[in-house]
Amino acid sequence: MATEVKASVAAVQGGSSTRAPVNAAQKAAHARRSHYEPSTFLERGTVIPFTTAALAQCRVRLDDRERLEVVLPGFSGSKGVYVTAFTSLPDITTLSVHDRTLTEVVAKEKVVTPTGIRRCWLELATTGIGGQELAEQAREELTRAAEVQVSTRIMLLLDTVRRGGGEIGPELVARMGSPEGRKQVRAMLGGAASRASIDAVAVDQHIEELAALLGTLGLRSLPEPGRLRHLHTRMQEFSHAIDNWGRTTVSDLAHIGRFAAMSADHSARIAGRAIAEVDRMLTDPISLIARWDTSEKALRGYLLRVAWLLDGWDYVLRIWDDAVAERMAIDVAVKEIGRIIPIVPTREVDADGGRRSVELFREYRSRVRVFEDWLSGDLDEDLLAGPERHSAGQGSARQ
Repeated sequence: MATEVKASVAAVQGGSSTRAPVNAAQKAAHARRSHYEPSTFLERGTVIPFTTAALAQCRVRLDDRERLEVVLPGFSGSKGVYVTAFTSLPDITTLSVHDRTLTEVVAKEKVVTPTGIRRCWLELATTGIGGQELAEQAREELTRAAEVQVSTRIMLLLDTVRRGGGEIGPELVARMGSPEGRKQVRAMLGGAASRASIDAVAVDQHIEELAALLGTLGLRSLPEPGRLRHLHTRMQEFSHAIDNWGRTTVSDLAHIGRFAAMSADHSARIAGRAIAEVDRMLTDPISLIARWDTSEKALRGYLLRVAWLLDGWDYVLRIWDDAVAERMAIDVAVKEIGRIIPIVPTREVDADGGRRSVELFREYRSRVRVFEDWLSGDLDEDLLAGPERHSAGQGSARQ
């Protein structure tokens, strides 16, 4: 965990749905922040994949005293967030067995990065504690990551051998997984090893480590991308789709569509630059391997930065997909998206689109709806109940 947090700091420096009701007493027990605008990824926190509806899209992070705390999107459609100690989650809602176990695992390992949280969730979900559907989802993701890892290793070996002056034929490719095939491939890595000034065994080992590192992203040349590269592409498509909806709809939620489109585009653009740096480093695997210690650290930083930037967007895209498939009213979907959309940390904004994205977020946050408190963004219960109370008062007077 400490390594991941250090990498997160380096990355920062480098550049549902209806909720379960939460009563007023529970709300008052936790810190309310109406003007939530995190400056770093670590401050924003990582989405923790709970199955409990009331905790969807809540984020875990470390407080100033290095204790775990959670940031929950505002309840009942409000725009702010609630911040509470990680140990206080059972006071907010009843946790499922899966969620209670996940909190125990996260608390024990004290993980706060997207890669760490994802690893904990995958390991837990595959046990079946969250149900068969969740277990299948986790197994499918692990299977895809393993397939991407194998394909990445084969492609890297082919390229490395070729750059070293050799050639791996189709027959050897088919036998690369066997001990004899691996021995033959290592023998063909001599040219690359000479260029990298290390032995062939070390070249093979570093390629295997590199393939494992790239399991969530994959190579640009692979027909089946890794999870993060696929999510990056989908975010760009979502940005265009919801922007088009915002420009053509007569709904009073059009401004949320513009805000969501700009935020998705901005996050995808920054992530795209990090992905491009990874792809650039992979254009010459021999040079990368020759400087392995430095290269591995840089790659981990870029990959973690991509994971931070895309964290939470898969949930947003699922809501939009439900709306497109007419499983959810599009206005309901857009309203939910506006409530839980990942906020780009202020230190991560770029010179152009980033500033505009922040401006749109502030504009969205400052808009006041009917019966909404203009300071907190919460629906004012007194205003909502006003007409009824007024009628009740008149009735009493007449009696």
